[in-house]
Amino acid sequence: MVLLRHAKHIGYPFLPLLLLICLCQGVSSSSDIGSHAISAIPASSSTTSPAAFTIMTFNIHHGEGLDGRVNIQRIADLIQNAKADVIALQEVDRYRWRSGYVDQAKELAELLGMDMRFSPSLTYTAGQYGNAILSRYPIEDSSYTLLPGNKETRSMLEVKIKVGSEHVRIADTHLGLSKEDRSVQLARISEKVANYDDPLIVAGDFNMELDSFPFKIEATQLTNVPLRADVKSTFVDGKRIDYIFTIGRMSNLHGRFRRYSRTIFP
Repeated sequence: MVLLRHAKHIGYPFLPLLLLICLCQGVSSSSDIGSHAISAIPASSSTTSPAAFTIMTFNIHHGEGLDGRVNIQRIADLIQNAKADVIALQEVDRYRWRSGYVDQAKELAELLGMDMRFSPSLTYTAGQYGNAILSRYPIEDSSYTLLPGNKETRSMLEVKIKVGSEHVRIADTHLGLSKEDRSVQLARISEKVANYDDPLIVAGDFNMELDSFPFKIEATQLTNVPLRADVKSTFVDGKRIDYIFTIGRMSNLHGRFRRYSRTIFP
């Protein structure tokens, strides 16, 4: 699971981190590669070792780097280097002027040879803005929920993938900027995920630190995946606002983190 935070607004580079999610099944899946795609890394096909996949959560800031340039290829290169199987993206543009009127999620999916789903949080006269999920495993089902907010509407995107013989649900969200909006949005998410039978991962940009959550996470049966002791935050100033939570039969869950020595955003 990679937590990536674009830190343009505080002037620090983000720190990518990688987590391995394990399930006790074999895995058999791969993705076709488009004619202009980067060489895709296939999902594991081992049937003798525990099934495993990596999940990344990445706020891409509509592809704009610290240099002020929008460049989706740089995003694709970073994802490719991380070797993630499932990527939860936030702040994704579709057909907006500021990002060149392209469908960013579709472009990333084609570059990486992945399946993709998008959820619009905001729809404008021209274009949309929201969340997207990329997956090396075929996405069997998907839906999205608009989350209430006084300042800005947000959304939660859900997909179902199959890892070996196990179905896993992935939810991707980006909560609002105000405490009031985050409170009602998180409550809505908790309602949505309360009764799932499949193992579930909820990933995204929650725009608050864990001790600011309006209720105890344990009460929702969501388990926060902790960072390793030497990796403490989303930002280098110690703040962490990107999280991955699990619920259900996530057996043999463990973390494997990797630091990158460079950033794609100058």
